[in-house]
Order: sequence, then structure tokens, then C-alpha cells
Amino acid sequence: MAKKTFTLKKLAKKLKVEFLGNENLQINHVCGLESLKPGGLAYLSSPGGINNVPTPRGMSRQIEVNFDEKNIGQVALIVSPDVNLPNYNLLICNDPLAAHVEATKILNPTELKITGFTTNSSIHPSSVISKGVKLGKNVFVGPKVVIYDGVQIGENTILHSGVVIMSNVIVGSDCIFFPNVVIHDKSEIGDRVILSSGAVIGSDGHGYFQRDGINYKIPQIGNVNIEDDVEIGACTTIDRARFETTIIKKGSKIDNQVQIAHNVSLGDQSLISAQSAIGGSVKTGSHLILGGQSGIRDHVNIGNNVTVVARAVITSNTSDKAVIGGMPGRPVTQWRKLQSLINRLAELFERVRKLEERLGNK
Repeated sequence: MAKKTFTLKKLAKKLKVEFLGNENLQINHVCGLESLKPGGLAYLSSPGGINNVPTPRGMSRQIEVNFDEKNIGQVALIVSPDVNLPNYNLLICNDPLAAHVEATKILNPTELKITGFTTNSSIHPSSVISKGVKLGKNVFVGPKVVIYDGVQIGENTILHSGVVIMSNVIVGSDCIFFPNVVIHDKSEIGDRVILSSGAVIGSDGHGYFQRDGINYKIPQIGNVNIEDDVEIGACTTIDRARFETTIIKKGSKIDNQVQIAHNVSLGDQSLISAQSAIGGSVKTGSHLILGGQSGIRDHVNIGNNVTVVARAVITSNTSDKAVIGGMPGRPVTQWRKLQSLINRLAELFERVRKLEERLGNK
């Protein structure tokens, strides 16, 4: 990823924001407040963040960094209009975080550089592509990619090395599949979907029945549908449905090493943290947040805007806007009270022992 440099004025123009300070200041990297150094661009998420801004010698500051008076003119901050920081170089906008993210993209443009191509073609000679495959314009196919029969891929999609796409899969435009992604047959993937290395889409769900002590496999004949703007982390698995469709709705972001079982319907704009698991046939509303190593048992319905704290497990249906903690999951305020009581058990047992001793002496 090649880095670029912009003057404060040119960067403000690209971001479509106002600026104050040295228009010729060279900005060459983005960073956090704690790591500001010459050429850096940080942001304040709120006016209160001023307390964390490095200041000249002789003034109090909360973050100790290698920063002195002469460096103030060599860095820039993205701030909201209600922030007043004289002597600093500023980019001013209503959403500093969003502007900082956009500046990151501008200063660090993505470049596709993969060696081994023998021609100007965007299809690597070591790839294996069935004759019936339909590729849109500007599709990039990296080394040792395998594409089965009946696959359709939209324009500008990038398949990095080792990607395997099985039969009758439909892939949208502007997707990026990183090395060793595997997509099983009949899966449907929307536009601007990002699949990180090792993700497996459409593997068989965990469906078995037992007779006379022997496990028998139940065929999983459904598929997976991943809607637009979804991102799926490394080594995450999403199982195909038994009969119909496992659905990951638009805008959802799924972390690394997550398991989503068959027949799940994950609501739009959900955020699922690493090592979480969602049991079979779960239906969730929009904007679900699962903390790390949390889970949802099978056949549970989840409302909209539900938050599950780390390591909690939902075992029953929830209403909208619920905040769940513990195992089994319960409203987080109730869970915290119970945790407080558990932490006092040793004290309570000791009090009971002393009471029993006193009663026994009478």
C-alpha cells in the first residue's frame, strides 16, 4: 500500500472541509493523538478530547509524548466547528472520525500488485476457470484461483490467490476475496462484499440424527445469501441452510473466527465480534452487537438494536433494545447485581459461619 503526501490545503479540498493554519503543511500519515509526530493527522471525536492534545512545554497534558513547541506547527488535527485550538493546523468538519477515515484512504490508496502474470491479462495463467463462467469487466483473478461451472462474477471484483468458488455461485461487483476464501455451491454474494482469508461460505450445516447409537447426516440442500456491503473476517464460517437460505443482511460486519450456523437470518448493520457463535435457525433484527466470545442458542428470535456483552449467551427470545449479559443471558443491570452478589459470597459464608458458631454456643 503506497503512501501519499498532500498539503493541508489540498487535503482539505479533497475532503471538502474547511481548514485553518499553514496551507503548505505536508501531511503524510494519519495517526492517533498519542502518536502525533511531524506530518501526522489525528482527530478529536469530541470537544472533551482537547484534554488529550499534546501541548507546548509548561502546560499540563494527559498524554506524555515526544512533543514540544516547535512540533505544533508540523501536525494537523481534524476537529468539529465548536473546537477552538489556536496555533494548531486544523481541518474543520461536523464528523471528525468520518473525515479521518476518508483521509486514511486518500493517504493510503489501495494498489493491486501481484507478481507472476505473464501478460497484461487480469487472469493469472495458473488459475483454473470453467468454460461456462461469466466474468464482468475488470475482474482480477489471482494465482491458483479455481472457479467451477455456472459461476457469475460482477465487474471490478478481485479474487486473490487460492480462492475457490464452487458451482453456480453468483458474486456481485466491487467485491474483494482475500487468499484461500472458499465459497460453496449456490451461494449468492452481493456488491462490495469483503471476505478475509480463510473465510468459508456455504459449508454444510451441523445437521445429524441418531438411530441405534449411530449418527446419520441430514443433507443440507439450501444456500447462503450475503447482501451488499457485508464484511466477513478471517477463518469465519457461515453454513448453508438445510432447505432454504442462511442470510447475512446488508452492511453487517463479522469479525474473525465467528461461526454462523444453518438457517440463520442476521439483521442488517450487525456487528459480530471475534469467536462468537450463532446457533441454527436464529432470527435477529437490525443493528445486533455481539461482544467477543458471546453466543446465541439455536431457534431464538432477537429484536432490533440488541447488545450482547462479551461472553454472554442469549438462551431465549429478546425484545428490541435489550442489553444482555451473563450465562444464561439476562438484562445487563440484573446480571451486574448478581455478579456483585457472587463476589460477596465468601464474605456472606463467613458471616453465616460465625452466626452458626454463636448460636451453637448458646
